[in-house]
Amino acid sequence: MNSYYQPSAELLQAFGFAAFSAPPRQKRYSRASACGQETIVLYEDAELTLLEVVNGQMLYSFQGRVASEAEFRVLLRQVNWSAELPSSI
Repeated sequence: MNSYYQPSAELLQAFGFAAFSAPPRQKRYSRASACGQETIVLYEDAELTLLEVVNGQMLYSFQGRVASEAEFRVLLRQVNWSAELPSSI
């Protein structure tokens, strides 16, 4: 049996993502980026999609599954998204 990982709402919020409304069987989280907006869509079947809007143009970054939080963070880095939690003061 395959086991896939999806980031929790708490982890995404720690990364600066905010929850937004989504169609049934989806959860959407977005955050501002230096030149647009980054969005993660989580699906009930454990797939996720990374979407990015840059200067008003929608770019497709990734759709698939990951096996762990470490793999999720690597994926974020591969598409040049911040994968570090802010340090607490």
